[in-house]
Amino acid sequence: MNKRLAFGFVLAAALIVAIIPLLSATEASTAEPQKQETKSDSKDMASIEEGGNVLYENATKDKTEIAAIPVAENETFRMFVEGKGLVYVVNKKNGKVWYSYPADRSRLKGSQKDLIENPVIIKYTQAGSAPAPTYPGKEEGKVTASEIDGGVRISYDLASIELKFAIEYRLTSDGMTLKVPFGLIQENVKNRLISLELLPYFDAAHATEQGYLFIPDGSGALINFKAAHLNYFDRYSQPVYGGDTAFTSQVLEQSAKIPAGYLYPSPKEKIALPVFGMQRGDQGYAAFITEGDHDARINASPSGYQNQDYYRSSVEFIYRNNDSIYIGDSGEVPLTQGRIIEGDRSVKYVLLEDEQVSYVGMAQVYRSYLTNERDIKPVSSSQPAFQLSLFGGVKRDEMIGSTFITMTTFKQAREIIDVFAGRGIQSIELTYEGWSIEGIYGKQPKHFPAERSLGGEKELKRLIAYAKSKGVSIYLTANYVKPFAENASFRPSKNAVRGIGREVMSLYDSHLATRQTILSREYYMIKPNYVIDKYLSKEIGEYTELGASGLKLDYVGDLLYSDQDLKNTFSRKQTMGAWTQLLDYTRSKVGHAAVDYGFAYTLGHVDRIDNAPTDSSHFVFEDETVPFYQLVVGGLVPMSGEPSNLRDDAVKDALRLIEYGVAPSYYLTYEDTSEIKRSLYAMLFSSVYKDWLDKAIAEFDGAKQLFQEIAGQPLIDHRKLEDHAYMSTYANGTQVIVNYSSSPITYENHTIEALRFALVKKGDGRE
Repeated sequence: MNKRLAFGFVLAAALIVAIIPLLSATEASTAEPQKQETKSDSKDMASIEEGGNVLYENATKDKTEIAAIPVAENETFRMFVEGKGLVYVVNKKNGKVWYSYPADRSRLKGSQKDLIENPVIIKYTQAGSAPAPTYPGKEEGKVTASEIDGGVRISYDLASIELKFAIEYRLTSDGMTLKVPFGLIQENVKNRLISLELLPYFDAAHATEQGYLFIPDGSGALINFKAAHLNYFDRYSQPVYGGDTAFTSQVLEQSAKIPAGYLYPSPKEKIALPVFGMQRGDQGYAAFITEGDHDARINASPSGYQNQDYYRSSVEFIYRNNDSIYIGDSGEVPLTQGRIIEGDRSVKYVLLEDEQVSYVGMAQVYRSYLTNERDIKPVSSSQPAFQLSLFGGVKRDEMIGSTFITMTTFKQAREIIDVFAGRGIQSIELTYEGWSIEGIYGKQPKHFPAERSLGGEKELKRLIAYAKSKGVSIYLTANYVKPFAENASFRPSKNAVRGIGREVMSLYDSHLATRQTILSREYYMIKPNYVIDKYLSKEIGEYTELGASGLKLDYVGDLLYSDQDLKNTFSRKQTMGAWTQLLDYTRSKVGHAAVDYGFAYTLGHVDRIDNAPTDSSHFVFEDETVPFYQLVVGGLVPMSGEPSNLRDDAVKDALRLIEYGVAPSYYLTYEDTSEIKRSLYAMLFSSVYKDWLDKAIAEFDGAKQLFQEIAGQPLIDHRKLEDHAYMSTYANGTQVIVNYSSSPITYENHTIEALRFALVKKGDGRE
């Protein structure tokens, strides 16, 4: 027995020794190992502007001061470059300056001064080691400033880490743009670029100044400047559009208490819009990513983080991801992507002053960018519709076999429509979930035929025709992205994405209390390039024959991932393209498309956003949640919030939707929710339509006039009137005042009772 055990250990060790080099070699092969440097193809190189006159060339560690050199000018601004590649912009009319570093540098000393007075933080990995941060002034090499059209190119040749790259700064009518041309990145195979964080201290504010950082956490959040504050051990650093689920470390946390185990992180909101900004006194900026948002992080550091007294924010562009795998009992084996993530990276800074310096002003300039430069058109919206979702059913495993739990049949759905109509709710937009074969999880990505226990295809078609005759639109939910693992309708080994270790990747549900993964609730992620050709295109005719008004495409608006399969590598940028193509294809064939949450890349491709972000993560350094998402998206795409019957706080959450201009919704069933206990869908804990009928009608009727007034209208202003009282203003002059306090408040000549709101139309006692 002992000999066999000893032999097992020897064999395991041999396998580990053999596998790790194999994985490393495999990773290296994706980075073209025959070449000593990563270079772009001729197409990338052809798009790069030739550098003009060299303004200076200096050693990176040379601390000699170089006088500021003007490099660009327009009607409003003048751009200058200093030594170390530092750039600043001056408003010619009033002398205000936006520096690449804190305006007051008198407090900076020693190594902290060297770190803060630099325009980029570099992360790289050397010979497979853990990623390490550095900056140009810390490395041996040279920095060169040369003229380009409208600005300056700062080129870095860092010999000590064998890395070359450039940052281009161009002056614009409203600020400046930064671009990292992919074609100018060169790296040695042993030293691989992980990320570039641009202008980490741009216009940084001291803790004693007045203002705040804006971060796009969920609907948006503010970090107020405070002279007295905690010493923070962490900062805000989150991936745009959530983590890449092809990498375990981006969606799970390693558990020290569970050997080789992982926990899901505490619930938090995602970044739906790639925007950040700052208000510092009477000046500030809004910055938004225009290229490379698919692989980027937005960072914001409060004063007190890393013993620095500055508030600052920045974008960090990701060129490679890291992950780790477990091999036997050897522990964690770190891996880094071999192939660099290609493409130019760009960020636009709009410089703000005076009345425009607020999160409202930041939202307005980003919205203007979306409508003018990305040509996003508003979705036609007239009268508000009651947003109703019905749940069909779910299959539950039993001791022997399984049972389909019917919650709402197609015939019962017709009855529910009639009941609401009989109570005066004539305009309904109904979304049907769990209608497909075997219900909510069933055999997805296969959806047809419709579940027989609910009435089958014949009754579903009858329901849709009946709904249309009553003026009710019906969306059918469809899941072509994240199917349940116990499913024979597709082959994971061929059709699911793979991680960096080349294994098929899985996601899991987690225990609410412990956050541990529930291994029996496993899901795959379908290869994005297969979604239309292999799945939706084969079913699209079924949807059109049924006469559905549209499809709600699960996970397309709130889940973005890559595929690390060596035979079929697919980047997050490519997945963005696949998702927008999927939405456009659905709209062209079925009529309409809806998504959850609404990441920025879906704008212009959807007709409705459900479960729109209306809250922040409430990190310890955040001071206030704001409706930045609604200030940008409102009037472009109709939005609804989390179902009202699943709220944490029935009263205040309802008021939050009113304040933000987001329509309420309900997720209901015909049968009692006790029926779905012990199923995969036990989260639907209170949904019987008869129990919620009166409350749903009262909420819809109470907000109906507001949503009639603001239909298709952008939210143009939002302000705090006093503690627990806020006012939102729309483009047509309509205002809504929300009072969250337990006492009445008075604003101008309007009294708003406790936990109520007041609708003020243009001309109602005000100019």
